Amino acid sequence: MMSGNRFLERLDSGPPLVMDGATGSELQRRGVYVSHGVSEDRVLGAWSATAMRDAPDVVREVHEDYLKVGADILITNSFWTNSVKLGLVGLEDQAEAYTRMAGEIAVEARDRLKPDAFVAGGMAPPHGGRPEVPVDREDLAREFAMQARELAAAGVDFILPEYVGWIEDCVTAVDTVSNIGLPVVLGVRHVTETGTMQHGESFEDLVAALDGREVAAILLMCSSAEAIDVCLPRLAAAFDGPVGAYPNTGYGESDESVEDGGHFHSIDTTSHGPDRLAGHARRWFDDGARIVGGCCATTPDHIAAVRELV
Repeated sequence: MMSGNRFLERLDSGPPLVMDGATGSELQRRGVYVSHGVSEDRVLGAWSATAMRDAPDVVREVHEDYLKVGADILITNSFWTNSVKLGLVGLEDQAEAYTRMAGEIAVEARDRLKPDAFVAGGMAPPHGGRPEVPVDREDLAREFAMQARELAAAGVDFILPEYVGWIEDCVTAVDTVSNIGLPVVLGVRHVTETGTMQHGESFEDLVAALDGREVAAILLMCSSAEAIDVCLPRLAAAFDGPVGAYPNTGYGESDESVEDGGHFHSIDTTSHGPDRLAGHARRWFDDGARIVGGCCATTPDHIAAVRELV
């Protein structure tokens, strides 16, 4: 453990931590256009990164609302504030500024409303917008290094390389951001109901590949709650550190075309509502989860429901 690190000390003891919910889809739900750069074959463009230009006040409101319902951790709106994704909309020269701004807005909200909460500096691989598109590891290392540097300067508490699917990319991500001097939490995407990582790799192999590296926690994210039900115990059995989860819920494609505005994701908060997430979260806490929150399409209401369990 890094000596005197408040986040690591809190992660190690006390009640589990509640992470916030979605940012991109929550911005969309509040009327922010997040589909700049969407291609004709409906591949996402820069997604919520453009909100740093278009609606920073709404980004702040989203963070504040998660804190108000009891979130212990905010994730910065820096998922794709990298030069590759922003380059799709002609903003590649703003990547550093938008990343720093994302960190500063989250830190300011935390400091003002809930000083004992934590801010995670989030970042995702700058692939083409679909999980099956291979990651350019030179892009990943370059952009993650830039984002980690800017987020650390903004005052985040730990670095969260997330939405990572391949073991080799997990290793690259951890190696790239570890020299910043902040704890590293890894977010692994799209785990399966058969108990593996997205591409069939095992959690045992993931943990073996990360051996010798300081990883404060491993979280399963942007996956169905049912898949996390299966995978979280397997991860916990393989990894001797803290584990957790933040699933997506009710997020699929609508019938809207890109020409109609590009908001081609629909949000289902009825069959995938807060009570349903809380039911799964209760099981994850029983399985030893130290961090639970939400990903795509979760809202402050979902996080409030998880908060009631802690």
